[in-house]
Amino acid sequence: MRRSVPPCLARTRRACSGCRPPVRLFVAIEIPESWREAARLARTALERETRAPLRWVDPALMHLTLRFLGEVAEERLGALRRALGDTVPPVDVELTLDGTGTFGSPVRTSAVWLGVGGDGEALRALAGRVEAAVVAAGLPSEERPLSAHITLARVSRRATRDDRRAVAEAVALLPPPPPSSFRARSVTLVQSHLGRGGPRYQALSRHG
Repeated sequence: MRRSVPPCLARTRRACSGCRPPVRLFVAIEIPESWREAARLARTALERETRAPLRWVDPALMHLTLRFLGEVAEERLGALRRALGDTVPPVDVELTLDGTGTFGSPVRTSAVWLGVGGDGEALRALAGRVEAAVVAAGLPSEERPLSAHITLARVSRRATRDDRRAVAEAVALLPPPPPSSFRARSVTLVQSHLGRGGPRYQALSRHG
């Protein structure tokens, strides 16, 4: 016998059938090609030092994240764009590429990164304006301070404690990247599309 659907549930299903799925967002500074080349050189050097399982980030996808937003209702996009446009400019920050490092203690190493230096005060102020725009758009605030870096690789979940220690030790021996600086003039609101072949990034708007 066919069961009837309660009217209230039927109304909910009809309402949700037109709902759009959330979008995965972050705000970042796009980096120059010279930094991507430095990342390629760091990978080559690190692969000579360790065979630990690492998941490398495609240099074409590398960026300096100012604020990761995660999944956001698509209806919020307009307000977020407007808030970024109203709050973030002007953008004028001198940045330099620093040495490599890792997250976590040696036996818990989780990621390998390239550090970002330069005008730290201006960069933190810029990140603060991005945060203010996020809150103005009605999204939750985040208290975590900015950690300026570019992710080179993530350590595989199957890595052992010895693997993770080997990665940390190998990274500590890497030479510093060639001196390279650039002046950031804008920030980008990016949508991340996840898939089996890895993430795909779509620039939604730029503000500077």
